[in-house]
Amino acid sequence: MARVDQPRSFQFWNAIAATPPDFNLDAGNYGLTIATGGFTSYQLQRLIPDGTGATYAPITAVVTTAGYTFIQLPAGQYRIVLVATAFIGLLEKIDVGRR
Repeated sequence: MARVDQPRSFQFWNAIAATPPDFNLDAGNYGLTIATGGFTSYQLQRLIPDGTGATYAPITAVVTTAGYTFIQLPAGQYRIVLVATAFIGLLEKIDVGRR
């Protein structure tokens, strides 16, 4: 199992039915793709560095459909909160080319 305290450029979930462990992400542009079967809702949240280690702020609205979302994220600790029966998703960093 991957360590959740190391920065990462992606996160993948496959057929999960409960909120998975928190994870860290590098700063950057990300694409969040969700393809599910029978889920109710999901939301990406970021841990706020307020000293408590328990305060999360929503990054996305609560979503109830499958789809793709483009998100600019600062480095930090995140979690995806869900009510699902077969959640499948991918959060991946999008490199922006130089001109």
